[in-house]
Amino acid sequence: MTTRHSQITSRRSCRNAGLFVARASCPRFRRNAGLSLVEILIALAITALLITATAVAFDAAFRSYETNHDLAMAGMSARNSLYQMTALIRSAWNDPDIAAIDVNADGSELSFTDANGRNLIYRYNPTAHALELNIDGAATWYSLVENVAPLAADQPVFNIALAGPDYPAGTVGTVYVQCKTTSGSVTKPICSAVVPRNILYSE
Repeated sequence: MTTRHSQITSRRSCRNAGLFVARASCPRFRRNAGLSLVEILIALAITALLITATAVAFDAAFRSYETNHDLAMAGMSARNSLYQMTALIRSAWNDPDIAAIDVNADGSELSFTDANGRNLIYRYNPTAHALELNIDGAATWYSLVENVAPLAADQPVFNIALAGPDYPAGTVGTVYVQCKTTSGSVTKPICSAVVPRNILYSE
């Protein structure tokens, strides 16, 4: 009876005290304890680690995409230009007495006459860092590939090797094209060896 009376008295005193009495000291308003400061700090640390790991993974994926994109762009431009160039060289007239295939002294220009009788000049422009094409001596030079440079500082972009003794003197056996193109952070070599097939024998 005494215990029951003391509990009732305690609850009444809590209600009567209002805001002047801490609720935690009253049996009716007692609550479960929340997270401690240490637990909150640990949770924040784990969250920070997860966010950092996600950011690192995202950055690696973005860099990989960017590299693959640059590689594809460099390869596509170089491949298309090289295909056009080698097709024209392969069908070029190849008789030193009529229409010779020629490379200048420093290997920056390649000139020949194609199957349609057009005089074509391919050149490496060191100022624009581009491979360019000129048709029939016109004033216009068409840019084929940009961001181009020789494979090495003193290496020519164009070179030729003469055919064997079974062909007329000065007949070109192979035309070499060697350079590199850069797109973004990717550098891709452009190399080809072309054998001209349209050989003329003059009397």
